[in-house]
Amino acid sequence: MEHRLKLSKRTEYGLRAIVHLARAWPAQFMQSRDLATHEKLPNKFLEAILLALRRGGFLESKVGMGGGYRLTRAPKDIKVSDLIRRLEGRPAVTEALPIENPTPGQIAVQLVGEKLTSAINLTMEKMTLEQLVEQVNKSIDQSQGMYYI
Repeated sequence: MEHRLKLSKRTEYGLRAIVHLARAWPAQFMQSRDLATHEKLPNKFLEAILLALRRGGFLESKVGMGGGYRLTRAPKDIKVSDLIRRLEGRPAVTEALPIENPTPGQIAVQLVGEKLTSAINLTMEKMTLEQLVEQVNKSIDQSQGMYYI
């Protein structure tokens, strides 16, 4: 059985929408309802998420015909860690409480937790939205069995 880090629905939906916008960048604006339809997301919740991303400086919006949302800058200039921080609010990091006379097992669990947190943070700091989109596109190509002649 495969396990993965669980993201909040807000972060999951926000990443899904912003990856969709990044794949279309620098194309025209996209309506939130179109994003919701393409990514199979609840429109009302998505609107709130897009507003938060706009307030965070990741998206710009335009009202009226041809309006909607688009990235404010190139995907290569957006770090995934910044997106996650904006979507999650304050990171859900817990400090290890000092344990009086810790057992070797308790120390091991604390060390593993610290290593995992450090590895996740490092990975997210290094990854740009452009790199994430490249991985998504590669995965799509592989799942569709792209053949080149």
